[in-house]
Amino acid sequence: MDRFTIRRLENILDGYIALKVPRDVRSSVRLTYQWDENRLTLREERPDDRGRKWLGAAIVQFRLEQSMWHVYAKDGDNAWHIAASIAPHSDFELQLEQVELDREGIFWIS
Repeated sequence: MDRFTIRRLENILDGYIALKVPRDVRSSVRLTYQWDENRLTLREERPDDRGRKWLGAAIVQFRLEQSMWHVYAKDGDNAWHIAASIAPHSDFELQLEQVELDREGIFWIS
């Protein structure tokens, strides 16, 4: 993936995170993302009991496969599986929107 596309996606995610996590709770919860080749993992992190380091869990993984973004969720065994209700699509923002809507309740705890 080219550097321009990576930067564009990072800007989209930075804006999403700024809206998703209210300013007044950012000392107790944060969203981060990590690139690994053509995979982008979104994580939720919280400070440990002592407040010295952030611990977290992966929420969703976006994988660019054959020019389409596939969305993956973790199961009870902590293994990634494709989110069957979200069809692959070339538009990353559309996929992020589907994760936010979370119609199956597989990403966000209500």
